[in-house]
Amino acid sequence: MPIQTGTFDGLGSSYEEGSNAALLSAMARSAEELTSGKGWPEGVNDLLAALGRVTGVSRVWIFQTLELTDTHLTQNYTFEWAAAPRFKQIGMPMFSMFTNPIDRPGYREMIRSRKNGEWQKVLTHELEPGWLRDSQTVQRIKSMLTIPIMVDDEWWGTLGFDDCEREYDWTDAEIALLRTAGYLIANAVLRDRLSAKRKQFEILRRITDSAAWSFDFTTGQLWCAAELIHSVPMPTENINLSLRAALRLVHPLDRHGLLQSVREHMAGDKDVFRQDLRLFTDCGDMRWMELIGNLRRGAGGRPEQLAGIAVDIRARKQEEERLREEAVTDPLTGVLNRRMFWRELQSQLEHGVDRGSPFAVLMLDIDNFKTLNDTYGHHAGDVILGGFAERCASAVRSQDVIARLGGDEFVILLPGERCQAARGVAERILESVSSTPFVVDGREHTVTSSIGLYVHDGTLTTPARVLERADAALYRAKREGRNRLSEADGCRPEK
Repeated sequence: MPIQTGTFDGLGSSYEEGSNAALLSAMARSAEELTSGKGWPEGVNDLLAALGRVTGVSRVWIFQTLELTDTHLTQNYTFEWAAAPRFKQIGMPMFSMFTNPIDRPGYREMIRSRKNGEWQKVLTHELEPGWLRDSQTVQRIKSMLTIPIMVDDEWWGTLGFDDCEREYDWTDAEIALLRTAGYLIANAVLRDRLSAKRKQFEILRRITDSAAWSFDFTTGQLWCAAELIHSVPMPTENINLSLRAALRLVHPLDRHGLLQSVREHMAGDKDVFRQDLRLFTDCGDMRWMELIGNLRRGAGGRPEQLAGIAVDIRARKQEEERLREEAVTDPLTGVLNRRMFWRELQSQLEHGVDRGSPFAVLMLDIDNFKTLNDTYGHHAGDVILGGFAERCASAVRSQDVIARLGGDEFVILLPGERCQAARGVAERILESVSSTPFVVDGREHTVTSSIGLYVHDGTLTTPARVLERADAALYRAKREGRNRLSEADGCRPEK
């Protein structure tokens, strides 16, 4: 008789009610251990022991399938129960991470059968001469039953029963019950995988402050972990939202960009979807999050699910904002830096050429600042520079541009202003600076400033030439006694 294989859909007429009560009882106890007790792998060892004692076989074992190719099969002997020490095989070199070629007669068919989820039973003396009969004889196996363990419809491994003392022909009822043991082991594998993934995700969540989410294209429902939108712990572990409700949690300025990015991802060929957006919590707080996900497609390439994690990136956004501000502002005073003012002035010149719009430029510095800095130290100088910038800001409009060119030298761009209005700004600054001392560490410092004024008349077309004219006027103010305004040539009272 060759190897007998088969699937099983029922107990058949040979089954008598209560005839396998002991086997049922053993599996019931083991099922409880696997699901709510010891779990994987300790519970599996208890299951094999219970099955071995009830069935009376010599050995119960599990081979795990590690790699299957067109030419070879690699397995590992991962679990075993033996009725006596002489039957023990686990730990032997021949069964540790062992590889067999699959071109042996009948072996490829055996593998195909197991991949299809079919059980197999063997009586060794009825086998045709060959490698399988030789292998069974060497192991002193007289009869054997194997049941594939299928996890997610894949052949994860094999549950085997070896009898070295009996030529036992397993009944359909017994095979049906023992196949249930295979299902219990498969369930334990899945539970262990899920537990491992939960642990991995919990570690990832703690490290990255992230939460899981998924969108089902069929139902139009978004599922997410509760911590994604709740700022305080909630009794529920997850939340289901309609697309409309989910979009209400997204900042209005980010909704269109999110939907557009999803459409582009679905139409493109990128593996990973990424999008930064702002989300509102149940308390109204706003958080920057990065959505990271993968698109799953079904038959015909139809999108089924977009799922992944949402990572809290508030710290990253704050750092980006800080770097962005540092790129355009002076870190000491908070006004624009030289490079950005150059761009603003160039833009104003181009605007003036196109539309004939006037503008004025004030060049300013603090009188005798080097002496003050050398006498009282750099800390005092820095505080006074910051206070000087603040007083300049209080004297101008919101559309005016203030910049620090370096040291104690500042410049102010006044778009749309001519001589009279620009003089008014300069005079307010002179008065503000000189009338109220600057206080540094309890010490008062009386400070004055000098200002040079240039009003653009349309003849100069480069930032450098404009600043040269304003700087020349500032130099004249210094030469004439400081604490005053000096105007470049061409600045005349308006009629």
